[in-house]
Amino acid sequence: MIQILPGTQVKVAAGQRETALSVTGTVAMPLELDWGEKVTVIRPGADTRMSLGYAMNSEELKCVNEVLGGAEKLILYRLNGSGEKAKAALSESITVRAKYSGKRGNDITVSVEPNGGAWDVTTLLGTFVADTQTVSSPEDFTANDLVELEGTGELSSVVVKLTGGSNGTVGEDDWSAFQAEMEKQEFNVLCYVGTDLATAKALIGWVKQQRQKNNMIQMVQSVVAANHPAVYYSTIGGKTSDYSLSAAQACATMAGLLAQQGVKGSLTHFNRVSGWLDVSRQLTREQQEARVQAGEILFVMLYGVPAVLYDINSLTTFTEECPKDFSKGLVMRTLDQYARELQKLLDSRVIGKVRNDQNGRAQVKSMILEMTVQNYLNQGYIEGFTADDISVTMTADRDAVTAGVAIRVADTVDKIQITVTAA
Repeated sequence: MIQILPGTQVKVAAGQRETALSVTGTVAMPLELDWGEKVTVIRPGADTRMSLGYAMNSEELKCVNEVLGGAEKLILYRLNGSGEKAKAALSESITVRAKYSGKRGNDITVSVEPNGGAWDVTTLLGTFVADTQTVSSPEDFTANDLVELEGTGELSSVVVKLTGGSNGTVGEDDWSAFQAEMEKQEFNVLCYVGTDLATAKALIGWVKQQRQKNNMIQMVQSVVAANHPAVYYSTIGGKTSDYSLSAAQACATMAGLLAQQGVKGSLTHFNRVSGWLDVSRQLTREQQEARVQAGEILFVMLYGVPAVLYDINSLTTFTEECPKDFSKGLVMRTLDQYARELQKLLDSRVIGKVRNDQNGRAQVKSMILEMTVQNYLNQGYIEGFTADDISVTMTADRDAVTAGVAIRVADTVDKIQITVTAA
């Protein structure tokens, strides 16, 4: 800034900003659907009638509704989108065709009625009026969220219901495509609401592979006692005023709650399960103890209210690499979130920007310390952390360093033993 005249000039500039945190509160779920895109991103409160064909609280979308009872965002993947699109003839030369494949397209009705010298083209989904356009010719019609018009010619009064829409059949290629798409997405929890053993095992294997690539995702499923700290084994269903949920379908509820809690707190005795009236089935105390020991995370009735019994994952075999505290859900969510944020911090502020000399390595250590203290120690997520818990050293390669960070997650108090003595 060149200054010609005497006096004071002040420039306001943006300083170093805190690196944005990694993704939180997001669930990915593959599902067979009657309508919709291959990938749809949905947030709580969304109107899904046009995008997915039904209201959020409908029987058809109950797993979507359950996820969003807790999660901030759902990445929904349609597995069976290879079916046929419904269609109907408005005339010999004009066809109305559904926007997506699927049997929900068979519930679309299109009416054409005269309006002065033009025509009103109305699109209905069931009894819901989705769109009305006044046009002079089919070329004037703008494709809406349900249908498009094809062809040319004169419009005339007609009411048609679309037919021929069908859902696709899900095969191995669809699951491979799902995995390929999810590698492009950022999310915390993968939710599987199916019951097929081979599919569940394949998805668990994929989650393990992703974690080896530093993509620290977790998974909820009801099929396999996976014995893994990143896989939850949720085995109890539930009931709401609108629908019932099998154990597999209730994995959607659990996934939403896990995404909601994240590192903020434990799900142990969490009793704000949105919309639930009961669990299915209710277990005795002895059954609860046996299932917890088997690595199952359970919905139970706790003082008359549906709740999560104990925030644990499926890990039941403990080793030096996977000690007992790795079976606690809050511990693993905190460690995974920390790993994601540390990677993002160093990728965005160190790689290619900081020189690998003594000062540069000290700068890296300072960044790690600041992020850990601000985002974890001061928030109460970890305890006893100091700068001495960080090491940054040079390796034999001139462009590489090794860094070590020792953190102790502050778990919640989950067990209390009291002796009451009568005086």
